[in-house]
Amino acid sequence: MKKMFTLRGVSNCGKSSKVKDIANWILANYPHAINHGIDFTKGDISGVLEVNKVKIGFVAAGDDLSCVLGNDYILDVHNDIDIIINSCRTKGNPRKHLEVNYNFSTGWLVKNIFVTKYEPSNPSIESIRDLKIMEELKSWLTGLEKL
Repeated sequence: MKKMFTLRGVSNCGKSSKVKDIANWILANYPHAINHGIDFTKGDISGVLEVNKVKIGFVAAGDDLSCVLGNDYILDVHNDIDIIINSCRTKGNPRKHLEVNYNFSTGWLVKNIFVTKYEPSNPSIESIRDLKIMEELKSWLTGLEKL
C-alpha cells in the first residue's frame, strides 16, 4: 500500500518548509539517494527522491487546488511512487481532492500531520512543534528499504 503524509494547516504556518526540510534530511542521511527533479533553490519544492528502490514524491505547495494537483502530476510522471509527502490547507477544494483521490479504497494509507499556527508567532513553541513533526516524519521514513 502506498503512503501519503500530508502536512495540514492554515496559510503561512510552515507546512511547505517542513516538506523541504524532510527532503533535505533524506538527502543528508541517505547520500546515495537519487534526486529526480527537486530544485531546492525554490520555495515550494516538487519532485521525487529515490532511496534504494523506494520512490518518495514531494509536493510542498498546497494552498489551492492547482497546487494540490501537483500530486497527480508527479504520479503521472513517476507512477511507481511509494510515498508522497505533501502539504494542504485544512479545508476547501484542495483537502477534498486529496480525500477523494488518496484514501484506503484507492490504495493509499494516509497520515495527516497538523501544523498549528501560533498567533502571535512564538518561535520557541514553533521550534518544539517543528521538532515533533520532523521526528514523526523521520520515524516513518527511517530504514528506507524495499525488497
